Amino acid sequence: MNDLTKYNRFKKPRKKEISLPTSRDVWVYTRVSSSRQKDNFSLENQKEEAEKFATENGYTITEYFGNLNESATKDMTRKEFQTLINKVKKSRKKPFGILVYVISRFSRSGGSAIGIVDNLVEELRVHLIEVNSGLDTTSHMGKQAIYKKLLDANDENYNRKQHTIPGMKKFVKSGQNFGVAPLGYDHYGPRVVDPLKRDIEQRIEVNKDGNVLRKAWKWKLEGLSDPEIIKKLDVLGIKISKQKISRMWRNAFYCGIQNNAFLDGKPIKGNWEPLISEEVFWRVQNILDGNNQGYKIDKDNCSRPLVGTLFCIVCGKKLTGYEVKKKKLHYYKCQQCLGISINAESSVKMKTKGAHQMFMELLESYRLEDKYIQPFILQLKKTFVNMKKEAFEQRDALTKKIKGLEAELDTLNERYAFGKFDDEALYKRLREKKQGEIDQIKEQLLDSDSEISNLESYIQRSIEISQNIHNYWQLGNLEEKRKIQKLVFPEGIIIDTTNRTYLTSKVNSLFLAKSQFKRIAGGANKKLPTKNGEESYLVAGAGLEPATFGL
Repeated sequence: MNDLTKYNRFKKPRKKEISLPTSRDVWVYTRVSSSRQKDNFSLENQKEEAEKFATENGYTITEYFGNLNESATKDMTRKEFQTLINKVKKSRKKPFGILVYVISRFSRSGGSAIGIVDNLVEELRVHLIEVNSGLDTTSHMGKQAIYKKLLDANDENYNRKQHTIPGMKKFVKSGQNFGVAPLGYDHYGPRVVDPLKRDIEQRIEVNKDGNVLRKAWKWKLEGLSDPEIIKKLDVLGIKISKQKISRMWRNAFYCGIQNNAFLDGKPIKGNWEPLISEEVFWRVQNILDGNNQGYKIDKDNCSRPLVGTLFCIVCGKKLTGYEVKKKKLHYYKCQQCLGISINAESSVKMKTKGAHQMFMELLESYRLEDKYIQPFILQLKKTFVNMKKEAFEQRDALTKKIKGLEAELDTLNERYAFGKFDDEALYKRLREKKQGEIDQIKEQLLDSDSEISNLESYIQRSIEISQNIHNYWQLGNLEEKRKIQKLVFPEGIIIDTTNRTYLTSKVNSLFLAKSQFKRIAGGANKKLPTKNGEESYLVAGAGLEPATFGL
């Protein structure tokens, strides 16, 4: 008879058995579903009951996990739950068991939770113990009872959703916000965590941070990068990460739109004050998409810096750029309209001006003759002095308003100090609101002061740069060229490729004022403005703003 023992060499080795814990060490896991439960000391109660149970049954608690609010619908999305399971797997000295107050605190995922518990018990030899009932997985009957409780918790969760979801949908469709309001807003209502913001009905209001964030959206439209905006916000007292500001640009909440999943893909207007207009929101989206009019802009080609600035005279769309590689020539063209195309550089052979030479000449057309520079500076000063008067008046009004609010705040504090104010929560709410108004006006005052400072140096520097803006553009790198284009023509320029001319619409106020001054001062028999002149030709040009060169 053949000896079959030789086949033993192919036998699979038995799994190394995990020895049962010899100690009575246990770990504790606590959890609540929401922050409201956390405020009601449910976590503290769970911990106290676990400690009492351990003492009565001879267990020693060596570690605690959880102690925060996490939804139990999906197990492995809970950070503390993951930490617990991973540590059980990795620990050489494993606990005898894990204490949970009730099984639903461990999980509500049903079958998934049973799989996790089965792995704990059968593979890792770590038991699950329910403090409230004393049930555990050390026996077959106990294990089955706990499995049933895990399934019941899952059913309870499902039934609860069936009853609450219709109400939640109705709430959201009425224009209310479901969840936490984003940065820049104060959220009042019956379910908010902050007791000072509890109210009968939901109310979402723009706070002082929100007023500062409005500036961030404006800066984004002006072409500032996220790091630059983050620095400016930090100076104004708002610390925000690059991830958070990136999410902010994409959050339609800021333009007053509710886009909750309960709306089934049908966004509605929310019942709160928009921080920005829908127009601003979508202009920012176009910037983020790298496409203001539906075209992909080649942002990295220094041979075509006007991409993104030139608009088609026929359809109004932005011109794109391309290169004829054999000839190494660059062009701008409209992808929608036939025949709308122009060479980037001038052609000696064809005797045609290119888009770049035309742009240089356009910039130079805003240059004042030397004899007009000093009179123009005087006129600018006169204009800014008039603006300065308004700024002073505004500053006086704001200062007076601050004093009035501070007096009201002092009266409120005195009433509370002398026991004439019984409701402490209401007092704190009123004090916070009053202080917020004061801080907001102080910020406006700061802006007002900045407008009326450094007038002389600002005007001189502005004139120096604006007189040579065409040279700055010619000698600048791609980024500098685009800054100048955005500065002088913030909304771009339309190009007539047939007649080879530019049609300008909105021009930076400084350059527009220079153009007007040339026309007025250059007229026949017109006396040039003097230092003692009483009238300013530019005062009527309301909206004259400082040029932000950033070169």
